[in-house]
Amino acid sequence: MPVVKVRDFLVCMKKIITISCFSLPFLALFAILGSQTGCQKQTTNCTAVITVDSAGGLPVSGATVKLYPSKGNLAEAEATGTTNAAGSVTFTINLPAILNIAATKELSATDTLKGSGVIQLQIGQTETTTVTIK
Repeated sequence: MPVVKVRDFLVCMKKIITISCFSLPFLALFAILGSQTGCQKQTTNCTAVITVDSAGGLPVSGATVKLYPSKGNLAEAEATGTTNAAGSVTFTINLPAILNIAATKELSATDTLKGSGVIQLQIGQTETTTVTIK
């Protein structure tokens, strides 16, 4: 059975404690930085919620809403949808953009209500706006 001297044991324990004291802050720092890494999947989608209402302020269901860019050839930023019973339609666009909004509601073959607006989409954000048709 080996004999361990008290002095050797204390020197060994001091080294272990010293290493532990310096290692723990670094491990904590790496854990924090690791959780904030840029390697995490970031959303690149932009969401637009357009609400269409009448001149009287009531929601308009069944209105056609078109988003389109004012400049450039950004076909991927164009979208068309129809409002729901609450007068809203949601679009998901894969890039930030400033888009024009055209809303129409055909009441009859000779009567169509129209309205327009502009919306600026930001990455990872949901932007909302209301268009009034007259």
